[in-house]
Amino acid sequence: MKYKAVFLDFYGTLVHEDDIAIENITRKMSECSMLQNPPKEIATYWWTEFRRLFESSCGKNFQTQRKLESISIQRTLEHFKCGNTDFDIEETLFSHWIKPKIFDDTMQFLSLNVLPVCIVSNIDRDDILRAVHFHRMNFTGIITSEDAKAYKPRREIFEMALAKMNVLPREALHVGDSLSSDVYGARNCGIDTFWLNRSKRAAPDDAAMFSGGTLTDVLKILQ
Repeated sequence: MKYKAVFLDFYGTLVHEDDIAIENITRKMSECSMLQNPPKEIATYWWTEFRRLFESSCGKNFQTQRKLESISIQRTLEHFKCGNTDFDIEETLFSHWIKPKIFDDTMQFLSLNVLPVCIVSNIDRDDILRAVHFHRMNFTGIITSEDAKAYKPRREIFEMALAKMNVLPREALHVGDSLSSDVYGARNCGIDTFWLNRSKRAAPDDAAMFSGGTLTDVLKILQ
């Protein structure tokens, strides 16, 4: 067998992203906004603010994802002049992170895969540990952005995973749903990649070495 370890993204790969929570939040923001902007416009602004913070968060300047979300939420509320919000925006988001809905193929994949697995995730450590405990999962290793003080696609988080699993880049396969964070990030470290394309998006020319729509497709690569 070519690979000695599998690196797995978590949100969007093993469990659902927070898309529904964000849709509900931006809808409520729109309802309380004095500017009456549509939810999609609010979501775009929120993501832009979060990404700006996210991209500059590394090393001594690192901030946890919870902190980045709190700052970006506050900036979004101020920008769109949202009045009294009758719900806890942060709790709505954070509660999803610790109890996310699991994909139907996840547990079967984990039961059939014979290689050691390391989670490599852009999330705070306590949140993913609680999510893993909630779904009663077990992994050989868990490396988070908080551990590495860097977010994917930066090298630090992948290099920490390699060290944790004691494997060379050519001995690992990284699986994730994000081209920018997972595929390009791992590939830049010399790690083979599998793009989990659940939504059947069009693949760019420089996409992953492998791709598929389910975790079952990953097992075919590992055989």
